[in-house]
Amino acid sequence: MLPARYETIILYSRNDAFGDGLIRIPALRAARTAFPDSFIVYGTTRSSSLEHVLNRHVDHLVDAINVRTPLMQLVASHRKGKGRLAVVDFRISGRWLIQTWGSLLGRGIAYEANFPAFALSWRPGQKPEARPERNAWRYHRLIERLAGKRLPFDHRLEPTPAARAAARALADGKHAPLIVIAAHGDGGKRMTADQVVAISDSMIADGADLLYVKTPGDGPDMAELAQRAPKLRLVDSGTVEGVDVSDLLLALGEFADLYIGAEGGTAHLMATVMTPMVIVSGGASMARWRPLSNCVDVIESRHASPAGLVANVPAPKIIEAVQRMLATRRRDHPHLPDHAAGLPAQQSWGNDTLNTDLKHAV
Repeated sequence: MLPARYETIILYSRNDAFGDGLIRIPALRAARTAFPDSFIVYGTTRSSSLEHVLNRHVDHLVDAINVRTPLMQLVASHRKGKGRLAVVDFRISGRWLIQTWGSLLGRGIAYEANFPAFALSWRPGQKPEARPERNAWRYHRLIERLAGKRLPFDHRLEPTPAARAAARALADGKHAPLIVIAAHGDGGKRMTADQVVAISDSMIADGADLLYVKTPGDGPDMAELAQRAPKLRLVDSGTVEGVDVSDLLLALGEFADLYIGAEGGTAHLMATVMTPMVIVSGGASMARWRPLSNCVDVIESRHASPAGLVANVPAPKIIEAVQRMLATRRRDHPHLPDHAAGLPAQQSWGNDTLNTDLKHAV
């Protein structure tokens, strides 16, 4: 059965922080694959990282991005003539989804909603099905339901050549395991200077090469880290000329043997280049928000510290997890071919693998 043809498809979410935008990219890829001739609009109620910091990765997948625009306003502006219109709603509020379903009912508009069991978008011949646990898979499944077929799931990203060159210079060609730490973040998604210093002292003593990357948000003072951990190499990612912070992290992730940080956008970014990682979770549901990687060790702060905060997790617990991950020296998808000059084959991939379905592997 051929998929239905839609002149316009509106993909809609409430808000995209950095990590939210990253886990929606597989769904956008699937939509462009299934509907190459449709005009695809991505809209949000609030802001979206897909409009700015991640735009390079999605500008070829969508035809327009409309942030801070009500969904019904988008429907009205694209409901023209006899062309068929579809709406894929990534939002999770049952009240909003039911209201939207009622507003679109009887108007000839296909509606796929992120509702339990996809109950708002049953069609004749379809059977009820449970939503996948991980959010990235849920969004992708909505596109599959609209298309009426299974589609490739691909969450990978590639850095720019300039970012790879900068990362290669930072990696410095050393044979010791390269560990990237990023402790800056928003809210409770950040680590303390005490944790970073303890981890770096221990791992450097074990022969590892540690690189601390300052990312956006609050976190340890770089001058304090330089004084307390003189062997820890420090990089302010915002000062690498001509390279965006996310691209630098992507490229460093290709080189690194391990990433350490709090749960959040940077962890999701590292998963797109298959970087093994140890992350400290501040309470987010790992069933829904776990990075898309098999090579991740999650430390739940609610179990690891009396206060249940990322900042209160004892450094020895993090160091134990780091040692476990380094002992395996394993990376997702070791069969992927070499793409970045100078990288081992297991650390990169080529464009010919972009249609590989990776969902089964994570």
